[in-house]
Amino acid sequence: MKIDDIIRKCIEIPGISIKRSDFSAELLMKAKEGKGAMTFFPLFPGLTIAYIFVNSPTWAAPNFCEDSSIEKGPLLLNYCVTGRCEIILNNENFVYVKDGEISLTERFAQKQYVYPRRIYEGMEFFVDTDTLTAESAWIQKEFGIDFHKIIELFCPNGNTYISTVAPEVEEILTKLWGLLDIAPPFSIFQMKVYVLALFSLLQSLNDIPPSQACTFFTETQVEIAKRVEKIITSDLRQHHPAWELAAQFSVSETSLKNYFRGVFGQNISIYLREMRMKKAADLLTTTKLSVATIAEKVGYMNQSKFASVFKKQFDMSPLEYRRHKTLDLQKNYRIREYPNI
Repeated sequence: MKIDDIIRKCIEIPGISIKRSDFSAELLMKAKEGKGAMTFFPLFPGLTIAYIFVNSPTWAAPNFCEDSSIEKGPLLLNYCVTGRCEIILNNENFVYVKDGEISLTERFAQKQYVYPRRIYEGMEFFVDTDTLTAESAWIQKEFGIDFHKIIELFCPNGNTYISTVAPEVEEILTKLWGLLDIAPPFSIFQMKVYVLALFSLLQSLNDIPPSQACTFFTETQVEIAKRVEKIITSDLRQHHPAWELAAQFSVSETSLKNYFRGVFGQNISIYLREMRMKKAADLLTTTKLSVATIAEKVGYMNQSKFASVFKKQFDMSPLEYRRHKTLDLQKNYRIREYPNI
């Protein structure tokens, strides 16, 4: 599957447009929920790198499932810089990739990519092995890089590989990430050098970190985690013990915690605490409610305990936070109303 075919499928999706330049093609996604950009740089026939920036809960995936004969796409290597991405692959596996992880797969996403934190930044490498063999055979001849061998090492039997990135691999990926700030064409030359170094290193790794099996979940397990999230955040005054939630879904407490951490990247207690503090901060900024009332609204009957947790989260007390936000609002108002003063 060629990269041009993938891009062509992408721009068929409502809300996605394309902007081309001499060195790149940029997909722009704009929807009611958010926006995103994916910039493709073709480096060699059959090998393309894309830089991804998303501020949205989802990004629709191109539909390759209508052609049931397509079971595998190009080799895709993803590197997550910031955020978390949820994908359901065409073999029905749910996959989660978070900060500092790489994934390699020949499978493609169904329906959409989901970003639980709304923010995602990363890189994706598209390797069309057929085109590489036909038009870029010199890469294997000159550099000894065999992409079929890389697939056998990381994705045997159609498996998907996900792991925390090895330090030596991360060093190259970090350099590649920084090249987006350098104007082409000089950056293109450097991208080519580092990409060849990256795949050469992947092929020659002596100790490949094991794939994280815990990253894979069934549709039912994902649904349980998402329903639990809705229950615990629908009324922050309520407290739901993990054992009680587990019993509600007829699973063990350990399994429930694993599902939740896998989908949302945090333990239930930490996730809920951050939601409570986020809501409290919003109430301190937008209302004149007392600190005691706000504490109660987010599930704290003990005001001192609430103040202690809040200060740990924001490095200031609730009243200090309110004063700080009030001063910011007043300053912004003066700048807006009296810009020349």
